[in-house]
Amino acid sequence: MRILRGSGRSAVVGIATLAMFVPGTTAVFAQTTEDPDPSEAAAAAAGWLATQFADGERLETTFDGQTYPDAGLTADAVFALAGAGVAGDRIEAATDWLETQVASYTGDGSTETYAGATAKLILVAETTGRDATAFGDRDLVTQLAGLEDADGRFSDASQWGDFSNALTQSLAIVALERATATGVSDAAVAFLADAACADGGIPEQFATDACTSSVDATGFAVQAFLAADDAEAADAAVTWLLDQQAADGSFGGGGATANTNSTGLSAVALAAAGEVEAAAAASAWLAGAQYDCADVAPGAVPYAPTDEGDLKRATAQALPGLTGVGLFGTTGAGADADAPVLDCPYRFDDVNYRSPHARPITELAEAGVVMGRNDGTFAPAEGVTRAQLASFVGRAAGIEPATGETEFSDVPADHTHAGYIQALADAEVISGYDDGTFRPSQVVRRDQAAALIARWLGLDPVDTDRFTDIAGRTHRGLINALADAGVAYGTGDGSTYSPARTLQRDQVASLLHRAFEVATAS
Repeated sequence: MRILRGSGRSAVVGIATLAMFVPGTTAVFAQTTEDPDPSEAAAAAAGWLATQFADGERLETTFDGQTYPDAGLTADAVFALAGAGVAGDRIEAATDWLETQVASYTGDGSTETYAGATAKLILVAETTGRDATAFGDRDLVTQLAGLEDADGRFSDASQWGDFSNALTQSLAIVALERATATGVSDAAVAFLADAACADGGIPEQFATDACTSSVDATGFAVQAFLAADDAEAADAAVTWLLDQQAADGSFGGGGATANTNSTGLSAVALAAAGEVEAAAAASAWLAGAQYDCADVAPGAVPYAPTDEGDLKRATAQALPGLTGVGLFGTTGAGADADAPVLDCPYRFDDVNYRSPHARPITELAEAGVVMGRNDGTFAPAEGVTRAQLASFVGRAAGIEPATGETEFSDVPADHTHAGYIQALADAEVISGYDDGTFRPSQVVRRDQAAALIARWLGLDPVDTDRFTDIAGRTHRGLINALADAGVAYGTGDGSTYSPARTLQRDQVASLLHRAFEVATAS
């Protein structure tokens, strides 16, 4: 069980906390050791996903080091958040943005037109109560209908080739069933049903020599068959899908390792088909895969337990599997304006989950070694003072703070860090200056921190330099020793150490995290 602030219509409020919830206020969920609850996991996932929108309006994808707006992923997020019944403000802003992307995403409507993208935007319009015949000044319904051939297949019209497949066909069927009074053509539904392999599953690609059923394609197809009221085709596809479910409730696409994308799609399809037990097992697996407060992106759902993948995409695709709300029933009507917030006591608003220091900061904060600021931030780029470093190292080393007066004239007994400063001085890990001061507010250089941590670990100086810029430095021997222990890393290409540079708060967390591993392994 996780701690949440805020609630959407999918959240479950337990008896013990019900009295604490008043509409418009904060709902707090106490952490327990129970198995993950899919409803609370959905709220946490929606809360995380809502924070990932650039400028509050779109999701972006990074490719080859460049970041690009991603209309398809943004549409997926609209469906996911609407199904969770939260983040209404994000849903509306994203839909506004998607209306400006019609030409770039679906094509110009004449020489270039993409069926799958068009169907997705029709579903966005239907989800948010907008007019799909005038979405971004384009009649998307007419545009999609124009891409259906005589056999009922929806294909792309593009000089770059036809990228349509069974997922495209399914999206088109659901879109036209939702957006038109007459529904989709019988030919379109029959085309998808006739594509089924002998085992009952649906292949991702049409007209291939060997028919290979796909979990993802079948999950989409089940939603399409049910939307078009083709019970026979839906039953056959669901039967095949049930045979693919692992004992732990998960699904893997194309024989691949169990993943949240395939499991999320399957959970939605099974829920829509009334396979309650199987759908619940899939949702429970998704909830168990979710990152919690001990991870670098609490609330996010990775692609697989051992493969983070694209967290935004994986979370947007897993979230419908947690709510059980599919494309045909998704609506943003009545969604809470805000999103729930996963209330992690050891999370900091200014620590990017992608930072290499995020996990060390999180784990050391949870262990009580490092502390944040009163405003909920960690200030990762700020320098570490000598007093702060003494407390960080003292707590990491498990040293009891000293009591009473210190031996330093500028560290009174009531100083926040006095106990650890004196305890480390007693242990000969730190020392003051010749004038009897400690200078607790002075920021620490990288070489000074290395020496202090090396002394804590009891390392002997090493004469062979591991970096090109430490020759002649007072602490070069201990820097070398710390590098040999796998604790001190270089800067730039790794050949330099930048000994005179101020040590940042995020960097000290990584140093202490590695040092702690060395200390506990010895």
